Amino acid sequence: MRSLSRLKQNLRAALAEPFVRVVVAKTAGGGDRVLEVDEAAAGEGAADALVAAATAAVRDGFVKVTVLRADGARVVLDARHGGAREIPAVSEDKRMAGKARGLRPDDNGPLLRLLGIANADGTISAQNAKKYKQASHLVELLRPAWVTAIARGVSEEAPLRVLDLACGNAYLSFVLADALRAAGVPFRLHGVDARDDLVLRCRERAEAFGLPGLSFSLSTIAEAGNLADPLGGTPDLVLALHACDRATDEAIRCAHELGAVSMFIVPCCQAELATQIRRARSGPTPAFRHGNLLREHAATLTDAMRVDWLEAQGWSVDVVEFVDAGHTPKNRLLRCARVRDTDESALAAWVTRCEELHARPTALG
Repeated sequence: MRSLSRLKQNLRAALAEPFVRVVVAKTAGGGDRVLEVDEAAAGEGAADALVAAATAAVRDGFVKVTVLRADGARVVLDARHGGAREIPAVSEDKRMAGKARGLRPDDNGPLLRLLGIANADGTISAQNAKKYKQASHLVELLRPAWVTAIARGVSEEAPLRVLDLACGNAYLSFVLADALRAAGVPFRLHGVDARDDLVLRCRERAEAFGLPGLSFSLSTIAEAGNLADPLGGTPDLVLALHACDRATDEAIRCAHELGAVSMFIVPCCQAELATQIRRARSGPTPAFRHGNLLREHAATLTDAMRVDWLEAQGWSVDVVEFVDAGHTPKNRLLRCARVRDTDESALAAWVTRCEELHARPTALG
């Protein structure tokens, strides 16, 4: 095949320069295959082995071969005609259009590839651009919490301690861990979830990532109060991203009872109060008459009651939009910091308001 012969010739020429990785990909999905990651890959015989591996991949249906050079440039070869084109190195600032991002492809490239946000060749597809922006934005929202912790004093002996409740796939845990690594902040970050398949996946990713201080275990939120050993002490920061319905309240109460200094809560599926209001069919709101109005009203009321409870318990709370509503309707973030002791009179007033509204978040007591 003439195109294959031309591909081999152009690939050998590309490999004559120092390189860090060779990636083969399918244009219509199917993923990427990394042929070599070792920066010393340009040793004797390496080019022959890579050409042979790329040829085999082409026969398996991979049609694009990319050589990432040590100088940051890329050489892209198309197996369908064997041609090659060189893409000059571009600074990360230019790649990000001059915008500051919490995650940078140069500093956080291995993590972005591990989570599937970046392709093996270092590019970020349009399909994953939103996920990349969301993850970067979350890092920036979390940054003040660890800056405050640094001001209090952190070290290898007393690291920043982070607990991620109902972590799921733990994207936030991995993103935060890599951001802390890049910032040089000593940390211990432990994620828990009640699904063993998700915990296993997180552990496999953590092992592949090879970042000390990152761990996961099987646990419900109610059982998470017994996690002093993995963290080595009281958590400085508790995370709960999209814990469903009452699980969000359980996470809030867990963080409070553990003595956490900060918490970041992204609520999800606020259904409990909607059921309570519908059953009451009375009180100061007529929202129960229409299902759509009831869902919206109950969702806002649920988060308002959470904020009310937290403030009575001595927390300062900011309610912010953490991503654009076009990305996800569940885009409300409760950013909380413990600033004082519990105000018993305010807590009693919260109970009274719950009774008046026929709504009581049971996990908050």
